[in-house]
Amino acid sequence: MRWSRRRPAPLPDTPSCEQVGAVLQGYLDGELGPRDAELVAEHLQHCDRCSIEAETVGRVVEAIKRQRPDLAPDVRARLTGMLDELVPPDDDR
Repeated sequence: MRWSRRRPAPLPDTPSCEQVGAVLQGYLDGELGPRDAELVAEHLQHCDRCSIEAETVGRVVEAIKRQRPDLAPDVRARLTGMLDELVPPDDDR
Protein backbone atom coordinates (compact mmCIF):
# COMPACT_ATOMS: atom_id res chain seq x y z
CA MET A 1 0.00 0.00 0.00
CA ARG A 2 1.39 3.43 -0.84
CA TRP A 3 0.92 6.40 1.42
CA SER A 4 1.55 9.23 -1.05
CA ARG A 5 -1.06 11.69 -2.27
CA ARG A 6 -2.61 10.99 -5.64
CA ARG A 7 -2.15 13.53 -8.42
CA PRO A 8 -4.84 12.63 -10.95
CA ALA A 9 -5.39 14.34 -14.28
CA PRO A 10 -7.74 17.34 -14.38
CA LEU A 11 -11.35 16.43 -13.76
CA PRO A 12 -13.84 16.09 -16.62
CA ASP A 13 -16.73 18.57 -16.80
CA THR A 14 -18.99 16.11 -14.97
CA PRO A 15 -16.80 14.09 -12.59
CA SER A 16 -17.97 10.74 -11.20
CA CYS A 17 -18.01 9.96 -7.50
CA GLU A 18 -14.82 7.93 -7.94
CA GLN A 19 -13.07 10.87 -9.62
CA VAL A 20 -14.20 13.25 -6.88
CA GLY A 21 -13.05 10.78 -4.23
CA ALA A 22 -9.59 10.64 -5.83
CA VAL A 23 -9.11 14.40 -5.35
CA LEU A 24 -11.18 14.92 -2.21
CA GLN A 25 -8.25 15.33 0.18
CA GLY A 26 -6.62 17.83 -2.15
CA TYR A 27 -9.91 19.72 -2.33
CA LEU A 28 -10.23 19.81 1.45
CA ASP A 29 -6.62 21.00 1.75
CA GLY A 30 -7.17 23.76 -0.83
CA GLU A 31 -4.67 22.21 -3.23
CA LEU A 32 -6.87 21.94 -6.33
CA GLY A 33 -6.87 24.49 -9.08
CA PRO A 34 -9.90 26.81 -9.32
CA ARG A 35 -11.67 24.80 -12.07
CA ASP A 36 -11.34 21.43 -10.34
CA ALA A 37 -12.26 22.92 -6.95
CA GLU A 38 -15.41 24.36 -8.48
CA LEU A 39 -16.32 21.02 -10.07
CA VAL A 40 -15.83 19.19 -6.77
CA ALA A 41 -17.86 21.78 -4.85
CA GLU A 42 -20.67 21.48 -7.38
CA HIS A 43 -20.60 17.68 -7.16
CA LEU A 44 -20.70 17.80 -3.36
CA GLN A 45 -23.79 20.04 -3.48
CA HIS A 46 -25.70 17.38 -5.42
CA CYS A 47 -24.27 14.09 -4.10
CA ASP A 48 -25.21 13.17 -0.54
CA ARG A 49 -22.83 10.23 -0.40
CA CYS A 50 -19.78 12.25 -1.46
CA SER A 51 -20.69 15.21 0.74
CA ILE A 52 -20.94 12.89 3.77
CA GLU A 53 -17.54 11.44 2.89
CA ALA A 54 -16.07 14.94 2.54
CA GLU A 55 -17.48 15.98 5.91
CA THR A 56 -16.17 12.83 7.59
CA VAL A 57 -12.68 13.14 6.13
CA GLY A 58 -12.61 16.82 7.05
CA ARG A 59 -13.53 16.03 10.64
CA VAL A 60 -10.84 13.34 10.90
CA VAL A 61 -8.17 15.70 9.55
CA GLU A 62 -9.27 18.47 11.93
CA ALA A 63 -9.17 16.03 14.86
CA ILE A 64 -5.62 15.05 13.94
CA LYS A 65 -4.61 18.71 13.77
CA ARG A 66 -6.23 19.46 17.16
CA GLN A 67 -4.85 16.41 18.93
CA ARG A 68 -1.37 16.56 17.45
CA PRO A 69 -0.52 20.11 16.36
CA ASP A 70 3.15 19.20 16.75
CA LEU A 71 3.12 16.64 13.93
CA ALA A 72 5.67 17.29 11.22
CA PRO A 73 4.10 18.19 7.85
CA ASP A 74 5.40 14.98 6.23
CA VAL A 75 3.81 12.84 8.96
CA ARG A 76 0.50 14.70 8.62
CA ALA A 77 0.65 14.21 4.82
CA ARG A 78 1.18 10.45 5.30
CA LEU A 79 -1.81 10.27 7.66
CA THR A 80 -4.08 12.17 5.31
CA GLY A 81 -2.71 10.10 2.42
CA MET A 82 -3.86 7.02 4.32
CA LEU A 83 -7.39 8.43 4.20
CA ASP A 84 -7.17 8.32 0.41
CA GLU A 85 -6.58 4.57 0.65
CA LEU A 86 -9.33 3.72 3.18
CA VAL A 87 -12.23 3.74 0.75
CA PRO A 88 -11.63 1.69 -2.40
CA PRO A 89 -13.21 2.88 -5.66
CA ASP A 90 -16.89 1.94 -5.81
CA ASP A 91 -18.46 1.73 -9.24
CA ASP A 92 -21.96 1.74 -7.71
CA ARG A 93 -21.71 5.32 -6.45
